Amino acid sequence: MAEPIRILLAFVLALAPSLVLCRVMMSVRIMDAPTEARKIQPHAVPTSGGVAAAISTALAVVSITELTDWNLDAVLFVVGGGAVAALLIGLADDILNLRAVVKLLLLVGVTAVMTGFGIRADAMAPWPGAYVELPLIIATGGSMFWLVVVLNAVNFMDGANGVAMGMAAIAALGLCICGAVIGAWTVALLAGALAGALTGFLVWNLQGKLFVGDAGAFLAAAILGGLGLEIVRLRPDLLFVPPMLLLPFLSDVLLTLAWRTRHGKKLFAAHRDHAYQIAMKAGLKHWQVAVVHAVWATNAAVFAVIATIMGRQVPVIAFVLLLLVSTWIHWRVRRSGVSAGLVGANIP
Repeated sequence: MAEPIRILLAFVLALAPSLVLCRVMMSVRIMDAPTEARKIQPHAVPTSGGVAAAISTALAVVSITELTDWNLDAVLFVVGGGAVAALLIGLADDILNLRAVVKLLLLVGVTAVMTGFGIRADAMAPWPGAYVELPLIIATGGSMFWLVVVLNAVNFMDGANGVAMGMAAIAALGLCICGAVIGAWTVALLAGALAGALTGFLVWNLQGKLFVGDAGAFLAAAILGGLGLEIVRLRPDLLFVPPMLLLPFLSDVLLTLAWRTRHGKKLFAAHRDHAYQIAMKAGLKHWQVAVVHAVWATNAAVFAVIATIMGRQVPVIAFVLLLLVSTWIHWRVRRSGVSAGLVGANIP
C-alpha cells in the first residue's frame, strides 16, 4: 500500500472514532464553567474532548503501523509520549484547576524529555549557504523554548468554538503534506491522524456542545510543535516552515502579550484582549470568527507547502511576508477595538 493512501486512511480511521468518542466524553461530564474573564460561554459545557482526539489519533496510528508494513520510527514514540504527558497535565488542569506556575513547570519538564530524546533542531539553514550546526545546549534550549511557546499559544487561543482546533487541524494537514513532500512519512502519518481526530471533534465543538479543554490544546500543540522540530531536524533549510504553519497562533498571542506588557497588564492573567476576542465583542458569532481564522490558517498552510516544495530562499521570504501581513491585520483589528471601546488599558 502506497504511503499517501495509508496517510489518507489514517485520517479517516481517526475521524470516525473521534465522532463517537467525543459523544462519550460529553457524557463523562467534566465541565468547563464560565468562571474566568476570558470564558464567554453562558453556562457550563462538557470539556476535555482532547481525550477523545488523543485516543482516536492513537487508534489510527496503531492501525496503520500494525496492520501494514510500516517501519516504526522513534519520532512516533517520543512525540506521541510527549503529547500524552502534555494531555495528562491539561486533563489535571481541566479537573483540578492547577496553578499557572505549576502547569508551566510541568510542561517545561515534558519539553525537556522530548528534546532529550532527540526531538530538537540540531542545525539550521535560514537561507541557502547559511548552514549552522548548533551546540547541544543551544539546540536543546531553543527547541524547548519553541515547544513551550507553541503549547501556550495554542492553549491561549482556545476561547471560541472552532477557532483554535480549526486552525490546529489545518496546520496538521499542512504539516502532513510538508512531511510527505520531503519523504518524512512518520511526520505525515501522525499529523494526518491528528487532523482526522480534530476534524471529528470540530463536528461537536462548532455546535458549542464540547470543548477540547487544556487536555486537547496541549495534545495538539505538543504534536504540532514536536513534528515541526522533526521537519527542521531533517531539513534545516525549512527552518521557517513550522512557524509559518503556526503563525495564526503565534502572531496573535505574541502581539497580544506585547500589547498587554506595553499597557502594564499582567501577562498571564485571564483576559479578553486577543484579536478573536475583540471580534466576538464586536458582535461576530463563533462560526464567523472560526471561518475567518480558518481562512488565515489555510493561507499559512498553502504558503508553507509551496515553500517546502520550492525550497531555497522561498521559506524565509514567505514567512516574512506572512508575518508582515499578520502584524498589519492584528494592528488594524486592535486599533478598531480600541476606537470602539472594546479593548483598552482599563478594559478587562
